[in-house]
Amino acid sequence: MATGTRDPSDARLYRWRFGAVEFDEARHELRVAGLPVEIEHRPLQVLALLLRHVGEVVTKEELFDQVWAGRITVDHVLATAVGKLRRALHASGENRIATVPRLGYRLDGPVERVALGQRLGGTLTFEAGQPVPGREHFLLERPLDRTLGSEVWLARQPRSRQARVFKFSLDGERLSAIKREATLMRVLRDTLGERDDIARVIDWNFESEPFFLECEYGGQSLPEWAAEHDALAGWDRDARLAFFLQIAAAVDAAHGVGVLHKDIKPGNVLVRARRDGGWQACLTDFGNSRLLQPERLAELGITGLGLTVTTPGGDSSGTPLYLAPELIAGQPPTVRSDLYALGILLYQLLVGDLRRPMAPGWERDIADPLLVDDITRATDGDPVRRLGSVAALVERLSTLPRRRDEATRAAETERESQHAQHALERARTRRPWMLATIGVLGVGLLASTLFWYRSEQQRHDATMQAARAEAVVRFLSDDLIGALSPGGAGFERDPTVREMLEHAAGPLAERFGDDPATRGSIHAALGDAWRTLGDRERGADHLRQAAREYAQAFGDAADPTLKTRYSLVRTLAYGGTAESFAEAGRELEATDRLAGNRLHGENEVALYAAIARGQFHFQQLQVEPALEDHLRAEPLQRKLRPDDANMAALVRGAIADGMLRLGRTEEAITRLQAILSDPLLDAAHVGESTVAGHRIMLARALRGLGRYREALPLAQAAATTSERVLGADDYSTLVQLSIVASIHDAAGDCASALPIARTVRSRMAARYGAQRQATLVETGNLGFIEYDCGDREAGLDYLRQAERELRERYGAGNVAAHSFRFGLAKALVEQAGYPEALEMVDGLDVAALTAGDSTPGWEHRLRALRGRILMLSGDADAGRPLLREALQALQVLGTEAPAEMEQLQRLLDGGTAAGAGAGAAAGADANVVAEAGS
Repeated sequence: MATGTRDPSDARLYRWRFGAVEFDEARHELRVAGLPVEIEHRPLQVLALLLRHVGEVVTKEELFDQVWAGRITVDHVLATAVGKLRRALHASGENRIATVPRLGYRLDGPVERVALGQRLGGTLTFEAGQPVPGREHFLLERPLDRTLGSEVWLARQPRSRQARVFKFSLDGERLSAIKREATLMRVLRDTLGERDDIARVIDWNFESEPFFLECEYGGQSLPEWAAEHDALAGWDRDARLAFFLQIAAAVDAAHGVGVLHKDIKPGNVLVRARRDGGWQACLTDFGNSRLLQPERLAELGITGLGLTVTTPGGDSSGTPLYLAPELIAGQPPTVRSDLYALGILLYQLLVGDLRRPMAPGWERDIADPLLVDDITRATDGDPVRRLGSVAALVERLSTLPRRRDEATRAAETERESQHAQHALERARTRRPWMLATIGVLGVGLLASTLFWYRSEQQRHDATMQAARAEAVVRFLSDDLIGALSPGGAGFERDPTVREMLEHAAGPLAERFGDDPATRGSIHAALGDAWRTLGDRERGADHLRQAAREYAQAFGDAADPTLKTRYSLVRTLAYGGTAESFAEAGRELEATDRLAGNRLHGENEVALYAAIARGQFHFQQLQVEPALEDHLRAEPLQRKLRPDDANMAALVRGAIADGMLRLGRTEEAITRLQAILSDPLLDAAHVGESTVAGHRIMLARALRGLGRYREALPLAQAAATTSERVLGADDYSTLVQLSIVASIHDAAGDCASALPIARTVRSRMAARYGAQRQATLVETGNLGFIEYDCGDREAGLDYLRQAERELRERYGAGNVAAHSFRFGLAKALVEQAGYPEALEMVDGLDVAALTAGDSTPGWEHRLRALRGRILMLSGDADAGRPLLREALQALQVLGTEAPAEMEQLQRLLDGGTAAGAGAGAAAGADANVVAEAGS
């Protein structure tokens, strides 16, 4: 045991252990319950100092002197650092850091330590001409940057003069940052290939001090280059824009593979000469960056160095001048926060001053009103009002000449119209009738001159519309209604809706052979109808054909074409397979490119795009972005399509569903009650099956609160309605029946739950295939109920199959896979499989579990499970605090079954009960992949 003495000269490095916590000073790495945790360097320095003086009070003055030595600080930074440290240790139940009022802090309890070696003394002492440690064939030439605990040097080989940049870290000060940079540069290289606009990492040393990254020499930093070459002063506006577009293209490429830079500024842009005599911009320093989809590392076979679980809270790392307001407010970084920094850099490049802040009145520095608008859209203080991506800014800047021409023509038209109007007004007092006539003719002549093509087009359209109306009437009367009426060619029995739709597609080419616009509209209607009926494949075929017809009639980027392609994205997303998700993603990306700036306006293309993107995310169980997109769609729908009941039902239902999956149950219930009482959204307008979908959502919400008696009749009525309207094997019917089974199971009625769950899984597999996401979810749901109702081996088999195949087919972050993994862990505890159960618990995500089952309290439920496993496996010291704290929180919520709470309490009181089984409250249900509407 270590008791620690105050010896500031102690240069030894230790690996410290207490409870489930391990802190490695050499690697500057903290692990809690075996899981790496990344927090800022200062809290770890505080921990190291407390560990070296365990059991003693370390005063605030000592902490400031040794952790913030030489830095100007404010009082709350120490409390903030200790708070972050406590949160990091909280997952293991190690609440050992005591506050000693008015003095400082003390770390209590037994601590083990193992000596690892000696730290390098003092500070980095590199000098020009010195060999690079570990790379002796390179000699240090000059320092490029110095911060506390790190240095960046340019080095060269003496003979070849080959240049390298070495980023050094002493004693782990910047070790996490350079590890992260190495990882992210591999992601960029493996997905984007070698690029001239992103600096390459060549090698690294993370094993011995001094740690370093070895990078290519990308050129001088932008401020250094600008000062030496005075290039910005000699460049005109177009040259500066072209240079900025190189930087923006690199950022956009990084965003395209899920990498946020988070510290875009002139100092992180390098400039070097190209062979053609021009200058190449090169983005560097990804040490503060973030990977939006960490699961991609496994796909690429990359070890996640420096990319670990991050403690809660915002991320305001970066350079203050370029930090977006939402980062300063503690919100997480996004693509739009990188865009904000780029907007500041664009302004600085255009004014030729890389140190100038964007102070009020900055617009006066930019002569071009279009560029003022572009910078404003990139740097809006409200991230929602900002452009949606760097690509959107690139597109606006790349089309400046065309936009200027359009603006000039519009301004000229406006001026001439106003001139004619003023002339008319001046003449009214003289010869009213004659001059008024001349004025009107003048204005008319101007309009005719400017819009002659539109007039000719309208005359052509009038002729076409007459012929189109006649053809549509003949199609309805002869080809469809007539053929399906008694005695018609298509009449054999009372035709179903499906038979009518199948017959409708037949004569389109013959009846509308020279009218692709009408063919497109009918194919689009047929596609939406087939999707609503649950036949996604046939719906997608019609929508693809509709998009082709519209493109032929109006062009690839016309509104009807784009809206139809967004409808196709929704239909493909509803397909629920890895292939359909991939096609939907490609279609969405391509359509967004064609839509361009319309995505950011208040128009129907933006509305359809928001709905398509929301459904694309939602069907992949990416609940937070789905909710954000649907919240973007709601005001657009209310403004542009206020009487469109079906669209209103889709958007508002999706918002309620998203809130429900994110644990915002009371908000969801309020919204659902409003939906069910809205006259616009009653069955007469949106159909019985849509109303049934809203009722089943309300049933889910009530079930999550344990209000089974209220939930069950709602769910049963919804399932009965869907079966009558849509059929017994329809997807919506099966999902709703599954929720009925889950309510029975949660209420302890196995006799009712089990046959329904078996029927749902069997019908889902027969109708949609055994490997579809929905079928795998129902496989896991059946596993829960089989386990609860007695056949534990069958239940475990179903759960293992569902968890494994969902993870393998749909990614490690799949929400349903998390839910089933949690259920497996609970079941394994009951079978005394503690090591495997603990392995299952590692990596589970509270947000994903809440999205799978909206019952509140998942963070406490997960902590209780970890505590139970630790106690039952013999580590009561680590497990008991976790279990005690979790039990108190769950008792307040009142969401757990009384029998389970009683067993947990007995275990806490010293019994040996393994706890409740997998349980309905443990996992996902069919509504994990239920659509928000079709």
